[in-house]
Amino acid sequence: MTVAALAGPVLATPADASPVYGGDVDCSTQGGYGAATWVFSSRTKITSLNIKGKDTLADGLHPAVRFVTVTAAGSVKYWSWHHVYGGSGTTESWNTYAEDGNGIKRASIEVGIFDGGGTQKISLGCTSFGPLNPYYG
Repeated sequence: MTVAALAGPVLATPADASPVYGGDVDCSTQGGYGAATWVFSSRTKITSLNIKGKDTLADGLHPAVRFVTVTAAGSVKYWSWHHVYGGSGTTESWNTYAEDGNGIKRASIEVGIFDGGGTQKISLGCTSFGPLNPYYG
């Protein structure tokens, strides 16, 4: 398991003088790799979310990556799986965002291994936790 460090402040324009903090996580398991980077935009929103997955083994199975968030109250939200169907050596990437009115205090990724058709999860390979949302100070 890889634990990401808190990203440092980014230079801000005068119109937006607040520093930007985010996450940068990755993890590997037999047959798959996943990674994600993001920016905490507020207590309830993550922007610039980039999720990557790679199939690393020619075994008839495929990896999928999903984003996981934890609310301020401690509830866990599992976002949809992003599947890599192209076979061994294939890397796919998705750009998106996450928003939860109950807050996003922490985020992470999970990499799972699925059967060839993507209907049955074979295993949850790894999890990588990102930093705490600095808007919760």
